[in-house]
Amino acid sequence: MPEDHSTLLGVTRGLLWLMLALVAAAFLFVVVAGAALVAMWPDIAVEAKQSQIFLDADAMRPQLFALLGLFAAVLACAVYILRKLQALVASAASDPFIPANAARLRHIGWALVAVQLLALPLGSIARSIAVSTSQFADMGGINLNSLLSILLAFVLAAVFERGAAMRDELEGTV
Repeated sequence: MPEDHSTLLGVTRGLLWLMLALVAAAFLFVVVAGAALVAMWPDIAVEAKQSQIFLDADAMRPQLFALLGLFAAVLACAVYILRKLQALVASAASDPFIPANAARLRHIGWALVAVQLLALPLGSIARSIAVSTSQFADMGGINLNSLLSILLAFVLAAVFERGAAMRDELEGTV
């Protein structure tokens, strides 16, 4: 393998580990935020009532817990995707066109679909508790870049599957 490819794969491995660490930190933040929501609700409600971001502080407590649960589910999908990508990168150093990589890409595609499906209620809940002019109300929903990523994952899965089949056919004729 050329030197620049091995360097690129090494950098990619490092970035994937960094991203996993960031996702773990975000998950820890979600857990701490949930604990704070339970422990300090009266203070949080007073601050929310005085804020220019939220509509009804008294009615939003269950919705905030739902948001935290949805965030945790999105982060779980992110961990799943990153672990599949790590396995894909590890195999790229030796033999990338294997059926396992096609399956990994397909799993990544389905995990991205799950993230998009989770983004729908996330956006709906955010809009229901935040004033329309806040950035908080703009979160969630369908994202064109995500839809393109989903399509790319499924197309690449088909390409890898076909590449593995072609290689198997070639090896069978030799």
